[in-house]
Amino acid sequence: MCESNELDLTFHLFVCALAGAGAAVIAMVHFLMALAANWGYLKDTSRMQKYEDIKSKEEQELHDIHSTRSKERLNAYT
Repeated sequence: MCESNELDLTFHLFVCALAGAGAAVIAMVHFLMALAANWGYLKDTSRMQKYEDIKSKEEQELHDIHSTRSKERLNAYT
């Protein structure tokens, strides 16, 4: 009878350890998914910032070219 109680206790402890290991695996997968999502967001933000920088530089160059041409036209009329 004593062995049966010890066996039951061992089985219950094994089930608790298995459940704890399963919870740890689920938590690790959740952490890795969040890490991957954050990394993707940061990478996308970095690419968007580079795009915005290039776009603003090109717009500034076009504005400079346009203002230079309009100044040349004004000087041509005087």
